[in-house]
Amino acid sequence: MDVWMCGVKMNERKKSEELRELLGLEPVSLMMKKSRLRWFGHVERKDDSDWVKRCIMLDVEGITQRGCPKKTWWDCVKNDMESLGLSQKDVQSRNKWRRRIKGATSEPRFTWKNGR
Repeated sequence: MDVWMCGVKMNERKKSEELRELLGLEPVSLMMKKSRLRWFGHVERKDDSDWVKRCIMLDVEGITQRGCPKKTWWDCVKNDMESLGLSQKDVQSRNKWRRRIKGATSEPRFTWKNGR
């Protein structure tokens, strides 16, 4: 879809990153980070007795596999908060949380090539 929107032919062999840059779209990794943090903020502001909130901190009992533990959703959220300079206390201030997440990119969201 990005190739079609840019007016680039397939035989030109452009990278996806270059096409997204031409369109002014943010990288997929940044979009995933924002979505993860937006969901985390929503769940953190829920009541403590809510089942979704209890599932976030759920520890599964049993035998663990050898080697390095697998990366969990919570590990990703902690890394995302660290990279944006957010803390778990900031979640309760919805406006601050939203501004920090939406302000994670400095480039325009989308601009049409032909001026639409």
